[in-house]
Amino acid sequence: MAAVHTLCRADEIAPGEARMFVVDDTMIGVFNLAGKFFAVDNRCPHEGASLAHGYVEGDTVSCRMHHWRFCIRDGTYLNEDRPACNLRTFAICVVEEMLQLELP
Repeated sequence: MAAVHTLCRADEIAPGEARMFVVDDTMIGVFNLAGKFFAVDNRCPHEGASLAHGYVEGDTVSCRMHHWRFCIRDGTYLNEDRPACNLRTFAICVVEEMLQLELP
């Protein structure tokens, strides 16, 4: 059963920006794409760098270390067709101006 966690006020993450949260020992990257929020596993599968501290361009985030690129919307690894490198994604929504994340 999924647990719901309140992270912060939605307006604390501006459009085009990201923030990292640790929820139940899981690092989560939360991204605001034009007012719509997405949550992915924050650790790049290559070397574990924080993706929330990566380079965001449109709906893509690039790891700062080795520039692996991922789709923020669905976690797809974009450099190659390697599904094993896709990121886990998490359900996130705004409830009464607060971001709430579902963590399985």
